[in-house]
Amino acid sequence: MRLLSATPTALAELQPPHGYRVLAWLGLALNLLALPLGLLVILRDPVWRTVNIIVYTSALLPTVALGIVACIALLQWRLWGQVLAIVALAMALATELAYAVVRLVLVGEGRLQLAVLAPAIWALTIAALVFWCRPAIRAYLR
Repeated sequence: MRLLSATPTALAELQPPHGYRVLAWLGLALNLLALPLGLLVILRDPVWRTVNIIVYTSALLPTVALGIVACIALLQWRLWGQVLAIVALAMALATELAYAVVRLVLVGEGRLQLAVLAPAIWALTIAALVFWCRPAIRAYLR
């Protein structure tokens, strides 16, 4: 049971839930990596360049920006970081699902690779979303 008037030293000794720090750092790294990878996809694919630019600027950039802020907040033990992480992951999942389904339907090139890779990415995003939705995270950050 946590004391309401615990000192900062006592609070610092509490251990975060298993995987908390690893996922927060991994999320920060992946969000920072998504920026140049998104640009690479835009430059590499001349047929879908306009669509990719629109998806990058309207969906990917806001999601990544929110994800970066969420990860930094989580690494600084801020309760609102959990809410931002949940919102960012939900935005990422919505973008991933819509983009992959449309691309699978309209583009024949690389369809098999995308059909294998997309569900794996969706599963990882859902797993991260479930992790950050756990009440243990909220209880730890309070």
